[in-house]
Amino acid sequence: MTVKFPLIGEPLGLDLLNTRPAGAGDLIADPAGLGAWLAVQAGRVAPVDGVGAAEVAAVHAVREAAGPALAAARRGERPPA
Repeated sequence: MTVKFPLIGEPLGLDLLNTRPAGAGDLIADPAGLGAWLAVQAGRVAPVDGVGAAEVAAVHAVREAAGPALAAARRGERPPA
């Protein structure tokens, strides 16, 4: 089964946030999912020689930090530290 990522041509950070669309679960929940997302982002991110649990955890941490920052910016507030 091929995953269809909701790429909307936005900045990379927004495409990352879109890897957890409402009602669809986490599209990068495991190394295979993250590897597939990185492959479709070719040209926008540096190539990666293998993806494991540590890389998934690191990307999830970035995504979790970016969500509140984007929400604050939408409200015209300063993002959380």
